[in-house]
Amino acid sequence: MDFWRLTVVEAVEMFRGRRMSCRDYVEALIERSERFVDLNAFTQFAPENIRSAARKADEHQANGGPLGPLHGIPVAIKDCIDIAGMATTAATPSLKDHVVNRTASVVTKLEKAGALVFGKTNMYELAFGITSNNDHTGPVRNPHDPSRSAGGSSSGSAAAVAAGLVPAALGTDTAGSVRIPASFCGVFGFRPTSGRYKTDGVMPLFPTRDVPGSFARSAEDLLLLDAVLCGQSERPAIDLRSLRLGLPGKYFLSGLESGVAQAFEETIDQLVSWGVTVVEAEMPEVSSWLGEMSEPIRAWELERSLEAYLSDSGAAVDVRSLVAGIAGQYVREEFDEALRGADAKDLAARYEHVISVSLPRCRKQYCAHLEQYKLDAIIFPTTPIAATALGEEGRVVVDGKEVSVWKTMRNTVPATFFGAPGVSLPMARSIRGVPAGLEIDGLPGADRKVLAIAAAIEAMQSKENGMRR
Repeated sequence: MDFWRLTVVEAVEMFRGRRMSCRDYVEALIERSERFVDLNAFTQFAPENIRSAARKADEHQANGGPLGPLHGIPVAIKDCIDIAGMATTAATPSLKDHVVNRTASVVTKLEKAGALVFGKTNMYELAFGITSNNDHTGPVRNPHDPSRSAGGSSSGSAAAVAAGLVPAALGTDTAGSVRIPASFCGVFGFRPTSGRYKTDGVMPLFPTRDVPGSFARSAEDLLLLDAVLCGQSERPAIDLRSLRLGLPGKYFLSGLESGVAQAFEETIDQLVSWGVTVVEAEMPEVSSWLGEMSEPIRAWELERSLEAYLSDSGAAVDVRSLVAGIAGQYVREEFDEALRGADAKDLAARYEHVISVSLPRCRKQYCAHLEQYKLDAIIFPTTPIAATALGEEGRVVVDGKEVSVWKTMRNTVPATFFGAPGVSLPMARSIRGVPAGLEIDGLPGADRKVLAIAAAIEAMQSKENGMRR
């Protein structure tokens, strides 16, 4: 059996039926990880520790039953999330020896449910970018085309799941850092409602927008992981024939790469053929909603939140020393600019206005928009372009035109201000040999519904694929 192909749910069922030992499963994944080491998905990977954890899981299963709902499931953890006894490096030179003595709550919850930590995953330096380039740890390669980016910043987590090195992984998402690599690598990636998962022990950038998120190879897996991480297990019933999804307009749907546009159109046609109602639901003020909030949040929160994290976690450096040691020129320039902005005289007043007025108003407008059109969710391509070539950082050529990678990767941003849940799932058509993602965003707090919609779509796609075969 190709153990590496198993989803989380499938592996759990295999363990429950005692048709597979944790040791055999882990050994197969270790072997595969060593075979695909050139993907550069991991920053820390200790096979003997994983084997020891697997042995203990098997012993527990034999003597007292499964450890929990995630019994024996190996999960990879992005290297900006704390695990006691391991370094939290954030893939930057100054933190290479930053061994912490605490474990983030999101990891603790997974471990209490029976999951095994499989290693720390590579990432864009300090989580401050959307490609998988890294001048310190090297780039993470896309499993579908190693010459292309795995997306960022949770690059290694997405690549590890896509390549079958692990069935699930944790990442973080501030502007799209879970959903972008999920789209590039053709896996499922979930950003929860802001505040749904605890963030202690997770290196911050902008706490107003930061969330931990998850990767898996099915929406059913994401539902299980979410139940463990937040303690909610109810599952809304989804009838595709009564589902109402909105196309949110030009902010999300203009400037698409031709292949992505075609894949999205085919996906819409597919949804409509299943009975889903898809309606035009233009959100004309998105850019203005976001423009007034982004810079004050960035300038106020970055230095303060990072300084608190470094102090609380016992790091040997402060923020200024950390920035001085950054390997990537782009990352260093962005940090320098943000730190300069932190000195603005009127920043405190601008930030307070954003938090008390602009952000609540923005979230209220978003919810009102979905309610106005009676939408269950909005849908759009997760990324307007497919995976970029490794090394491309600023501008790329798409359909014969030069475009900014950063301005192009805008679709995942709004949910981070709306505080809304968003899930990226693979669309059927690939573009230039690499996947593209469909994003579903719902109302804040409707996480289980958003995931259930993704699961219903996935089930219909699987059914149609089975009929074709």
